[in-house]
Amino acid sequence: DLDSFAMITDEPPPEVAAAGHDRCIINIKPDHIDAWLNPDPANLDAIYAILDDKAKPYYEHRLAA
Repeated sequence: DLDSFAMITDEPPPEVAAAGHDRCIINIKPDHIDAWLNPDPANLDAIYAILDDKAKPYYEHRLAA
C-alpha cells in the first residue's frame, strides 16, 4: 500500500493574504469528492469545474499567547 496525499493551492482569500500568505489550499466540496477521486480522464472540463466550484471558508487567525 502507498498512502499519500496532495494539496492543490490557489490565490488566497483576503483574510489569508492579510496574514502574509500568498497561497491557500483549495477545499473541495463534499458533493464533488467522489468525482474528484474517480475522474473521467476524457472530461477535463468536469475536473476543472470541481476546482472552480470550491468551498470558500472564512479563515480567522489569532496570535497565541
